[in-house]
Amino acid sequence: MFDFDVLMLARVAPLVSSLALLIALSGAWLVLATRWRRQLSNAAASHAGSHTCAIEQGAAAATRRLDRFFYGFGFSSLGLACLLSSLTRLS
Repeated sequence: MFDFDVLMLARVAPLVSSLALLIALSGAWLVLATRWRRQLSNAAASHAGSHTCAIEQGAAAATRRLDRFFYGFGFSSLGLACLLSSLTRLS
């Protein structure tokens, strides 16, 4: 049913490894950039004090949702890169 050619897998493995590296670097950058942005916003919020209006609280909630999305996307990119990397070691 499926006929795998080992020589073809040997030629494709470096390409898949390069793709895994690219995905891992972009995912790691996204996680680190999100963490850095979150630290900056926490520092700005601590300097602003406790008097925040409803608009600023809504913006903070939207920022937290966006941070959660970026963290999820970044960590799933890292997981995909690990999966691709492990698939190239099968040949």
